[in-house]
Amino acid sequence: MVILAPSLSFVVLGTLREGTPLWTVSYDGFYQKQRSALMSDGLPVDVALLAGGLVLGVGIGLATGLASAKRRGQALDHALSIGSAAGLSVPIYWFGFAVLALFAPQSGYLLQIPFLSWYGGYVSPGQDPLGWLQSLWVPWVVLAIPLAAMCHRMARASLVEVMDADHVRTARAKGLREAVVMRRHALRAALPPVLGLVSVSVALMVTNVILIETAFNLPGFFRQAHVGQFLGELGHLPSPEVVQALILEAAVLISVTMLIADLLLARLDPQVRTLR
Repeated sequence: MVILAPSLSFVVLGTLREGTPLWTVSYDGFYQKQRSALMSDGLPVDVALLAGGLVLGVGIGLATGLASAKRRGQALDHALSIGSAAGLSVPIYWFGFAVLALFAPQSGYLLQIPFLSWYGGYVSPGQDPLGWLQSLWVPWVVLAIPLAAMCHRMARASLVEVMDADHVRTARAKGLREAVVMRRHALRAALPPVLGLVSVSVALMVTNVILIETAFNLPGFFRQAHVGQFLGELGHLPSPEVVQALILEAAVLISVTMLIADLLLARLDPQVRTLR
């Protein structure tokens, strides 16, 4: 994926730009210092934002899914179901806009909460670790909302299915507390479907990273490579250097995250390890 996606985009963009046949397009001029500088400056922000959103989304989804499965049909289960539906339905940039407009320290009209992230408030972790955390924790939460909603629904469905399995009933018969049974036995058996869902949702997460960086003015590579930078004069075709860098970074982030999810899935599910 990392090799084929940038190569295909290179051939298409190079052909459209140069007007030459596919087999005569050359790689000259596509690997320039401008692209490397943009990627090196913005990649840490992209990685931090994506990693934080993934960890937070999976953690919240598993916690709420476990709570719903333990209280099926009760008020908490219904409330979390409604919340997950809202998380899947409402666009993430609306959440970001609501936080910035109502509660951000610099722009909140309703209440200015001191430690919330605000527009353009990013600082590097080497300069101010606490300020870096402040600038990213709200974007992490906003980015995690749709993933947490999906993981909640998948975790709840999987937990309900495995709660009456033989190994779970055996654990209860041994006298283990219900919380230990759910956490150590039922949740472990319900994790593989959740990890599979995360693996196929990485591309959506990368797309949402672009929206979040724009909403909070974070200096990630996706934010820096805005339309004004890769459009040529008089509306010419996009600069292949920047477009290639965008596609390459997105391919790397998606591939690495999917690989990690698949390795965790193989670790948890013996059937995956024995597939030939």
